[in-house]
Amino acid sequence: MNIYVRLALCLVIHAVGCVAYVFLNNAVVVAYKAFNGGFTSRGVAIGIAHYMFIYIFFGVNALVAIIPKLWVKLGLFTLMVAWILFMMVPDNPLRALYYTVAQGGVTLLAILATQVIELRLEKRALTRQALPAIASQDVVSQMRACP
Repeated sequence: MNIYVRLALCLVIHAVGCVAYVFLNNAVVVAYKAFNGGFTSRGVAIGIAHYMFIYIFFGVNALVAIIPKLWVKLGLFTLMVAWILFMMVPDNPLRALYYTVAQGGVTLLAILATQVIELRLEKRALTRQALPAIASQDVVSQMRACP
């Protein structure tokens, strides 16, 4: 696969994941406010940490889309999830769970989707390269079979 096609494919899939996360986050905020009456009604406010996690999420997804090696992608993904847990668990365990599952899940799903699509495109390209050789062998075997 062409490197530019792979890069464009990865960027598009990760961008779709980021947009999906924004909509998911908005839906969860509306549901949380409906059930609990607001963010500061229980005395705990997340403050600017929410924006930090979103910016880290966007940055990690941009890096993961650009980097071609799977183990580096999974390493960045693991660092992002570990950072969220490290920052949120002591004070906000429920929000830590949400950010870990939502952001980590979207990133991991985008990584897996790009890997599956890349592998299928590579398999298709290899099949196209092998078909002319197989077809020519069939013609040769058919010519040998005819008297």
